[in-house]
Amino acid sequence: MKILAVVDFGLNERSGGYQRNLEIMGRLPKLAKVNIVPSIRNLSYAFNYGRKGELVSVLKGLNSTSGELMDNIRDSNSVEEFESRLRKEEYDVAVVYSNSSENVRLARKITDAPLGVQLQLEPFYLRDSTLFRIKFRGPTGRALEKFERALRESRREREVWLRLISEGNLNFAISVSRIPLLNSGLDSYLPYEVPSPANALPEGIMKFREDEKEDFAVYFTRLIPEKGLFEVPIIWKRVNERRDVRLYVMGEFQDERDKVDFLNMVDRLKVNVEYLGFKEGEDLYRVVSRARFTLYPSHYDSFSLVVLESLGLKTPVLAYRTQAMMEIFGEERGVVKIEEDNIKGMAEAALRLNAEVGEGFVRKFLSWDRVVEAELMSIMRIRNFILR
Repeated sequence: MKILAVVDFGLNERSGGYQRNLEIMGRLPKLAKVNIVPSIRNLSYAFNYGRKGELVSVLKGLNSTSGELMDNIRDSNSVEEFESRLRKEEYDVAVVYSNSSENVRLARKITDAPLGVQLQLEPFYLRDSTLFRIKFRGPTGRALEKFERALRESRREREVWLRLISEGNLNFAISVSRIPLLNSGLDSYLPYEVPSPANALPEGIMKFREDEKEDFAVYFTRLIPEKGLFEVPIIWKRVNERRDVRLYVMGEFQDERDKVDFLNMVDRLKVNVEYLGFKEGEDLYRVVSRARFTLYPSHYDSFSLVVLESLGLKTPVLAYRTQAMMEIFGEERGVVKIEEDNIKGMAEAALRLNAEVGEGFVRKFLSWDRVVEAELMSIMRIRNFILR
């Protein structure tokens, strides 16, 4: 099978989603013939910020981009020039690893094959109320600004995506969970599959597991309001009123104003919270593995890698009972779920938490090879369904 893959690698950003794309693209070419094309965002970053060498290095490392496309990237100085050099080719199927409509358009310029999108987040929202619940978080002025901007983008993207579908330019979807499909309503417009397993633990993480836990908790994620950033000090204030236990916060703030406001809030409430900065890999695992639990009051997930990695390290999780948490971790006893926005309930659960991580659940997520095999099978099944 010959597959066109238009992929967003992040390049200048860190996230579990971009890492997933790298893991998939590092393995999929072993099972099928794959031609990898970087996303419009990656190309813009490379051309506009002098990072062409960085993009070429990523593609060379994956060794699955045609020589013609590599020459096109080297010889072009803009996205427009790159696109003007493209020509149609024969593929069995095309998959866009991005939730941006511009990459669907890019893929369609290259092939007329059945074309699908792999979703890790929703490209737009079916209901404004869902968007409000997720985005209207943090300091009121910024929360309102963020919500209004996201609302405009969502409505604009919805028109574009539905047009792509009606024109026959987008034919199916695969997703890490049903959440991006339900939140956008794409489950009503496209045939789709959710491969299982859809994610895997980082290689080598299990060797950092600790049976003996220490008396502290952790909160690690992208440090944004949608992930419960400004609820954390309030929850921990209630915890500290009963017990003087420390919470270590790890991650990268995407907005410097959030960092200032968060640290000021911690000082004002006089809570036992310490920010350790951004940590990854071994440095992160050594802290999380010793924690009594992970606090994760997030409103914004499709498949939480924070939760998965915590479980992989035998550290239970205290989270909100969101749709995503119930779909992926609903049966896992190591994830204690409290009604969304119930600050008092989270604090009380933190004080009495005594959960154990289920070994059987974690074992399902030990292999990226299994993830890639499941994903390829889903792609093939939907392609055959479309062409039958």
